[in-house]
Amino acid sequence: MNYQKLMSQNPTEYGKYSNSKGQLITFVEHPFKGDEFPVICVCHELQLAEASDFFDLDDMVADHKEYEPSFQDSKLFIGDFEA
Repeated sequence: MNYQKLMSQNPTEYGKYSNSKGQLITFVEHPFKGDEFPVICVCHELQLAEASDFFDLDDMVADHKEYEPSFQDSKLFIGDFEA
C-alpha cells in the first residue's frame, strides 16, 4: 500500500499501539471503503502502511501479543506471520 497516497487522503485514525519492537503503529480506516475494509496498520517512522487481516483492534492490541503488528523488512507481520 502506498503510504504517501494513503496519508494524503487523511484517513480516520482508530488508535495507536507501541509494539515490542518499539514501533508506534497507528491504526486507520480505509479512506473510501471505511469499516468494510480491514484495519490498516501504519508506521509513520518507517513511512509504511499495509492492510491487516483484522476488522477490529481487540486481538492486535491484546496483552498476550499473539497478533501484535510489526513491520519487518518493509512488510507487515501479525504475530509471527506475514499479513
